[in-house]
Amino acid sequence: MKIIEIDLNYKAKEESVIALGNFDGVHRGHIELIKKAIENAKKLNIKSSLLLFNEHTDNLVKVGKKDIITTNKTKFEILENLGVDIIYLINFTKEFMSYSPIKFLDDFLAKNLKIKGVVVGYDYTYGYKKSGNIEFLRENKSLFETVEIIEQISYKGEKISSSLIRKLIENGKIKEANFLLSRPYKLIGEIIHAKGLGKKMGYPTANLRLIDNFVIPKFGVYDTDIIIKGKKYKASTNIGTNPTVEHDGIKIEAHILDFYEDIYGEIVELELLDFVRPELKFNSVEELFEQIAKDVLVTRNR
Repeated sequence: MKIIEIDLNYKAKEESVIALGNFDGVHRGHIELIKKAIENAKKLNIKSSLLLFNEHTDNLVKVGKKDIITTNKTKFEILENLGVDIIYLINFTKEFMSYSPIKFLDDFLAKNLKIKGVVVGYDYTYGYKKSGNIEFLRENKSLFETVEIIEQISYKGEKISSSLIRKLIENGKIKEANFLLSRPYKLIGEIIHAKGLGKKMGYPTANLRLIDNFVIPKFGVYDTDIIIKGKKYKASTNIGTNPTVEHDGIKIEAHILDFYEDIYGEIVELELLDFVRPELKFNSVEELFEQIAKDVLVTRNR
């Protein structure tokens, strides 16, 4: 798979069928759309492609940085496994945002990127103030050899969307979020030094400092896997403020089962598998660690 960083003046060397969307999370709905683009590209005997933004489009138009479900690096891995040939990576700028719908379809896609086929979701919008829609795309389908619209894909009567997945994660419904993602929700962070109380009590923890502004799950204990240097280990992970002993911000502390290596400074991936219990405040440190022993058993016995 090729990853090509482009600007608005980039001229593609290869024709392709492109899948268009925000692809925040690359969930089941996105995957259906991407698979259709790959299928249509094979029919035309050309490449399949995706347009991705370096940052979420909301970061330009709204105050504050959007919490992410998936980093671009993880997206690249997912997309390569799906069989996408080309990723066009572009900055979402005010100039791009001001493009008229026809300029986006004709100048940017058809002429600059040599797009021969387009696959989008039923509610896809584009161009200045989202003035371009599916009807406009259909009216201008002669610009391309194929135009395909993917209808709504639902879960329990609700549209599968990044917003729904965010809500599930924030409510601790990790199994449902993982189902909609087709993979475990993942936090990525650097292992840093902490106070070492867990180690003193017989339950050392790897403390993560996140590398990006991930959606933070509901505070509590999770059954997790942790990937260190490409190898996966079981871990019981607490996410929260640790109210029994301190109150200085959100902490992500993973007790890795049967693991004794020094990994300070390592970048690790934490896969959330299931919600075990909500965050609790205990009357003593001893009570806290009695509960931790029970939490660890949940992970050990799965």
